[in-house]
Amino acid sequence: MFEDRPERFAPWKRFLTGSLVMILVAATVATLTAFSQRQSVVQVIGKRAYDNSISRYLKAPTGGPQTILLIGSDSRKEDRRLGLPPRSDTMMLVRLDPDLAVTPVLSIPRDLKVTIPGRGVTKINEAYSLGGAKLVIRTITLATGLEINHVVNIDFRGFIQAVDRIGCVYTDIDRRYYNGNVGAFVREAYAKINIKAGYQKLCGPKALDFVRFRHLDNDIVRGARQQSFLRQAKQQVGVTALFKNAKSLKNIIAKNTRTDRGLANGHNLQRLLSLGVKSSGKPVYQVQIPNIGFENDGPSYVIASESSLHKAAHTLKFGPKTKPPRTGGGAGSAKSRKKRSRSSGSLPAGMIYAKDEGKKQAVIAGFRIGLPVYYPTVRLATAQYKDSHTRSYRMTTDEGKRASAWRIVADMTRESGEYYGVQGVNWDDPPILKGPHTTKKIRGRTFDLYYEGNKLGMVAFHKNGASFWVQNTLTRKLTEKQMLAIAASLRKRH
Repeated sequence: MFEDRPERFAPWKRFLTGSLVMILVAATVATLTAFSQRQSVVQVIGKRAYDNSISRYLKAPTGGPQTILLIGSDSRKEDRRLGLPPRSDTMMLVRLDPDLAVTPVLSIPRDLKVTIPGRGVTKINEAYSLGGAKLVIRTITLATGLEINHVVNIDFRGFIQAVDRIGCVYTDIDRRYYNGNVGAFVREAYAKINIKAGYQKLCGPKALDFVRFRHLDNDIVRGARQQSFLRQAKQQVGVTALFKNAKSLKNIIAKNTRTDRGLANGHNLQRLLSLGVKSSGKPVYQVQIPNIGFENDGPSYVIASESSLHKAAHTLKFGPKTKPPRTGGGAGSAKSRKKRSRSSGSLPAGMIYAKDEGKKQAVIAGFRIGLPVYYPTVRLATAQYKDSHTRSYRMTTDEGKRASAWRIVADMTRESGEYYGVQGVNWDDPPILKGPHTTKKIRGRTFDLYYEGNKLGMVAFHKNGASFWVQNTLTRKLTEKQMLAIAASLRKRH
């Protein structure tokens, strides 16, 4: 009924459809500040809470783990003038369970084909337009089998203010995001964006542009981008900063958030806050829906079977299967790896040698920069380096120092919106490299490994006060063997 429409060309305030990332930022803020201001938070929540009718579709929390539904909604001035209902831009489920090693988060694709109770088969994002948060809860429960304990609905007008208030977020940008609407008719124009590839600090407007971009990729990649931003925000925003800005952040939340009335109860809120604090040190884990597909015959749908949705729901509830921690590189393990290498005598499946291509990227990345460039001598066979995205640049550290940096970008041409890359920055301890899971010694170099469940997301090393890393794609398309092969192949440009 309500087909997706391009964003109308206008100032950024008309494009505040945002992403659920801001909801989690707001939820984290509320969690970590409300212990000292619980009663005032209860009062704030109570003023805009939904009526009690929504509670019949929520599972009353019992003091154990809880599942939170986060909805990002948008009510545009033009839509109100035309009598159109508000729309949900993104839906996300978060599981707070201190017994899990991670905080699982499941993004629900807005184009997911589902049965909406009383309405029939259509895209899940229509549930909000047709019946508000209540119908969204019913639809997700029917599709996944999950019991939801609380709902938080945020209008995105506060996103820019909240991100700026927490001091902006250092973000690993996988490729260049650009849309200038050159030659586009007003009704066909999408939101403008111009963010270059590479690790950098994103403040309000650019952070919003980044997490909500959906012009040239799909809902799956978009959800992964939002969760990537969330992970990085969570890494660097400490409790001290949140308490320092508690009052202003609370006001931002108050103006832009609605919850179920259960959270307007001090006892229930205390339970949720306790879970939030206990889970705050856990890494965010991106739950993926397996065997997902796309249908373009008529409406553009994201397709997932009932078993796939239930499997994702199970991972959200109980956490991902994890591999045992690995320790790196004694003499015995080095010999073992060497023996395996001799016996296999080849690269991991899907990879090829591409030393000359890597050198070319090193020339681009090292242009007028005093930082060493380490380039890969192997690549994915189906990937292409993006000369127009690879670059050298200057950035500012969290101590206010100027630092040289570079980024090499590879496009996985058969996977829409998927890019992997190699990053260098003259900064010994950037926030993204906090808390490696283990180390591994390969060819005499010690690498830090960063996992998300059983997936390797990043491989990094440090040298002479600088940091270098290989970053997987947003949805972690590269296998562990491929990631390690790229890292092991890195050569210094002379």
